[in-house]
Amino acid sequence: MTRLVDGAVLVTGAGSGIGAAIAREVAAAGAAVAVNDLDPAAARATTDSVVAAGGTAYPVPGDVADPQAAARVVGTAGELLGRLTGLVNNVGVVRGGPLRSIAADDWDAIMRIDCASALYCSQAALPALTAGAGAIVNLSSLCGIHAAPGAGAYNAAKAAVISLTRQMALEWGPDGIRVNAIAPGIVSGTNFSASSRDPQAAKRRGAAVPLGRTGSAADIAPVAVFLLGDAARYVTGQVIAVDGGLGVALQTLLPA
Repeated sequence: MTRLVDGAVLVTGAGSGIGAAIAREVAAAGAAVAVNDLDPAAARATTDSVVAAGGTAYPVPGDVADPQAAARVVGTAGELLGRLTGLVNNVGVVRGGPLRSIAADDWDAIMRIDCASALYCSQAALPALTAGAGAIVNLSSLCGIHAAPGAGAYNAAKAAVISLTRQMALEWGPDGIRVNAIAPGIVSGTNFSASSRDPQAAKRRGAAVPLGRTGSAADIAPVAVFLLGDAARYVTGQVIAVDGGLGVALQTLLPA
């Protein structure tokens, strides 16, 4: 297991789902964690679960899709943790539906929440991360690599996260900062969407995955810890698909 002893990591959108799993995994690896969520009660709930398991965590609620609020969240996290060695930009929502009908306000909100928030937090964290040769992990999606129907703005935003990750890695590598992205495939058992909570949908979808099942938040979290840790010290600008092989199996789903 990758160890993050003496680490100090901010995880955004960590009140539930993948973000909460990452916060718990980071703490189990030995780092103190600042738990961000738009919902203060959700941030507190994840914090309490980390502390109950013997870890160190602090709730840092706030809207990281707003640049000023993102700066406050990062600043508060640094104060509570004493320093910052890692940042996980996990915030994401799906809204708006197909491109032919999406409203401009929904498009702008998705781009701001799912992509711009990663820039805002990373910009604010840059001085602290530079001081400690820290690491950034951005959460993209398999939908950012392979288009999927019905959520055009989400797919576009997650593709933008991949480009943003590579640009960050290029610009900030000379400062000693590593930046990588994770592209989860189908993750069930979360509050991301109604279908994500449907066991029958998970069963049907799992049949298309080479490993025979959909993923869970617990499948994603260890990869984030690896990318934050010293074992990944020469890894930057990469996108790791954590998808059970779905991305390489798409051609097999075509009708014969």
